[in-house]
Amino acid sequence: MGLKKLLKVIMAVIISAIISTIASFWLFEMDWLFLPFPLFAGLAMVFVQKEKSSCKFVDKLFIGSLLFGFFTLLLIDTKMYLLSADFPFWPFYNPKEYLIFSLVFCFVSFLGGLVGIVIKGFYSIARDYSRRQAAKKFK
Repeated sequence: MGLKKLLKVIMAVIISAIISTIASFWLFEMDWLFLPFPLFAGLAMVFVQKEKSSCKFVDKLFIGSLLFGFFTLLLIDTKMYLLSADFPFWPFYNPKEYLIFSLVFCFVSFLGGLVGIVIKGFYSIARDYSRRQAAKKFK
């Protein structure tokens, strides 16, 4: 796995984490409505890759999901700490809770990436089929 290929995934993770941090008010104030953010992060990690087979997606998706989960929660906790003077900093105050939230974000973004792999696979099958039909039409 080359660093250039992983760099695109890391950039997608950073951008998705920043967007999730900006929208963190909605993440924790409205119950389970935070799920689209990690799902879209997983989709973004898949769609920035130029791979053709699904086995080449999974390793970068796994690394990107782990980075997304921990980095997003670190940014959200830092934002909460900076906005509130008496709020305890979560990663050092309660590491078990931080780990659980991070793993939830990791898991949901990984599932979003798997959905992205399926969507990309259907798209490539449909594209190949339409090209074959167009080639038959012109013969």
